[in-house]
Amino acid sequence: MALITPHEIRSWQFTTRGWLHQSYDADEVDDLLDDAADSLEQVSRWALITHSRMHALQAGHRHRRRSLKRRRMAIKNNKRKGRK
Repeated sequence: MALITPHEIRSWQFTTRGWLHQSYDADEVDDLLDDAADSLEQVSRWALITHSRMHALQAGHRHRRRSLKRRRMAIKNNKRKGRK
């Protein structure tokens, strides 16, 4: 399914019915709203997945940074103990 763009939504032309009181075709309006809702749902899922992955990467990066810091400190402490 192709995503509907904001430009397509804004430029959509509906068929009007009636002579004195013009109204839109309800089926056309429903179709546009369904397409817009599907597109929004797909983009929302993509954003949620992307955010989750970025959060996991950042959390993993912090963990690795702390781990490396602990290793450096352990190496420094071992060197100091070996010199005495």
